[in-house]
Amino acid sequence: MRDYTQLVLLKRPDAASNWALVGTHVPTTGSNAAPVLSRTGVTGFSDFTAGGDANVNPLPVELVSFTAQAQGRVVALTWRTASEKNSSRFEVERSANGSDFERIATVAAAGSSPNAQAYAYTDSQLLSGVTLLYYRLHQLDLDGQAAYSPVRSVAIASPPAGLTVFPNPATRAATLAGALPGTRVLVLDALGRTVLTATVDAAGTAALVLPDGLASGIYVVRAGTQAQQLVIE
Repeated sequence: MRDYTQLVLLKRPDAASNWALVGTHVPTTGSNAAPVLSRTGVTGFSDFTAGGDANVNPLPVELVSFTAQAQGRVVALTWRTASEKNSSRFEVERSANGSDFERIATVAAAGSSPNAQAYAYTDSQLLSGVTLLYYRLHQLDLDGQAAYSPVRSVAIASPPAGLTVFPNPATRAATLAGALPGTRVLVLDALGRTVLTATVDAAGTAALVLPDGLASGIYVVRAGTQAQQLVIE
């Protein structure tokens, strides 16, 4: 594995320019597992990458972005590379405390490509009871070199407390709240027949517009494994 204490931050004004040492190099601190690189005396916006101090060669993968975004009870991870050389794979790592990471997935890399590449992974098996998660990428090359991406933190919404249906009793329409976004909602009559279907929106609610001529009585509103009674007058 590469000795990260020998890395420096390199800078270029645009994709057509060569990487160069600009400004004052500050020796790498931290460890191979979590290196910290820094520079002083740099002005203006530029592309940055990590490379070897002796020959000013950038790492084989130029990671230009890495994002993690909560979407309900899943986390969508996306990242892009500007170019790759002999890249083997990306290991997606997750932590509940920002320090102790575990691998949760492996995504094959492009190998060698001068063109931009886009990657994505969705973490749908979130840790129970955890409301803040941390993610990073462990990029490995075919020759054994490896590097870590910056760490991204994601706030996770708590699971819904339970279904509610209002108004209840209802006449023409009702609203369901407290379900997971994207959940299919069924309104069933006393014989178990479906009289209405809907989908929970991003806010965890679903509008239940009752069919004309629906008989009065007690109905069941089901969303996933949860259910509530609805009285129709």
